[in-house]
Amino acid sequence: MNAAAQQDQVKRLGRAVVFVHQHDHKITDPLVRSQIEVLLITGRAMDLAARLRGHQDFVPLTHELVVGYAGYASIGTLELFTIVLPALKNANLIDYRVDTTGHIIGLDEYVGVSATLTEQTVQVLNVLKPSRAGLAFLHSVEVGAIAPLAESQHLQEIVKRGFTDVEATEALRLTRAAKLNLTTPSADLNEKVVYSPYVWGTKQISLAKFLQGLPPNERDALLGMSEQVLSTPGLHMSKLAAPPGIIRSAQNVGLIQAASVQSATGASSTYVFSPLLEAVDDNCITTEAFHLRKLFVAHILFGHEKAVAGRGRISSPAVLVDRLIRRGRVGPATNIGTDYHLLEAAGVVSVDDQGDRPFLRLVKPEIAQSGLEWIKRITDPAGDASVTLSQRPTGFVKPEDSRTGGGEDPASQEILAASINELRKETQRAARRDDPWS
Repeated sequence: MNAAAQQDQVKRLGRAVVFVHQHDHKITDPLVRSQIEVLLITGRAMDLAARLRGHQDFVPLTHELVVGYAGYASIGTLELFTIVLPALKNANLIDYRVDTTGHIIGLDEYVGVSATLTEQTVQVLNVLKPSRAGLAFLHSVEVGAIAPLAESQHLQEIVKRGFTDVEATEALRLTRAAKLNLTTPSADLNEKVVYSPYVWGTKQISLAKFLQGLPPNERDALLGMSEQVLSTPGLHMSKLAAPPGIIRSAQNVGLIQAASVQSATGASSTYVFSPLLEAVDDNCITTEAFHLRKLFVAHILFGHEKAVAGRGRISSPAVLVDRLIRRGRVGPATNIGTDYHLLEAAGVVSVDDQGDRPFLRLVKPEIAQSGLEWIKRITDPAGDASVTLSQRPTGFVKPEDSRTGGGEDPASQEILAASINELRKETQRAARRDDPWS
């Protein structure tokens, strides 16, 4: 394997750790959790690292702030100081100092400095020394996200990575139980095809070209919806040009990613995004597998669409975000002190609440800059950039949590199953450099 291929595999493995992390709370079997314990700890550690990134340039990382971020990443104080912080330090992602009472008196972060976050994820994983069962599980997740494969081929790929047949079989069984890998029948193969809901972002094919090349029935059902999501990420789900059954099935298999913002009044808005595109993600310092850009865009659009006129709303999302990027902060506005705590918890912004009317300070410019690209594709009206919201966002439902394992329309699911089998054939052609689009 050449150096470029090795680097690609490292990044895929790093993303696979994040995929496992996003499913953490759904993996309830204690025996499974014990086998992949190090993967789960690594995911939480990198969740914390992503939140810490960028703070030392804008907001000092105090003991209280680090412990607070750790809590949002589901890391308790004991795990934080005995496992997570030492592992991040040994992997050269942070350096920190504590006083005689164990209180943090200084923390410097180097997240994304020496390597991308996905590459640094593997560094932390290596420091924590996962078991062979855990590594086999991780490689099964990684293989599933590369391409849909016949079950026998999926197992062969895991074995090629240095595991026994028994280890590969058990790894696939566990990833299926955790719904990190899914299956669909194939009449051609007379066996099941294994795929991941993250497979649509693979480097090996162009998703847009693939959808255009589907047989007419599948193409007509999926192309319009997929083109909308690809061209306007962050579009409100109600604007998708597809029947509800197709939308639900596409969401379940990962062809589209849906994220929702919920308010204190019970209002909720769901926005749709294209699958994580591996080639784009490889060029990012962080990884969109943590959904920070989706979180940011969904909050801004929610403030624009759901705020009540006359009580304060984001009149122009693009103007607001552009101003936030150029100036580093926006405001003052009273509601800034209450309406952005989810973005604060993710480490994307901080609230400067000195006085009665706080300012919103940007901590992660790269998230706002990339989010602005999406926002401009959807709406770019002129007007005042008011930053007050009348409906406070209190919850964010990430794509992994919005998927369901049931309730699909059978006809819609059949279309998606046929598309997955076509994707399997197309990725094989791409691997042979037999490009039907040339």
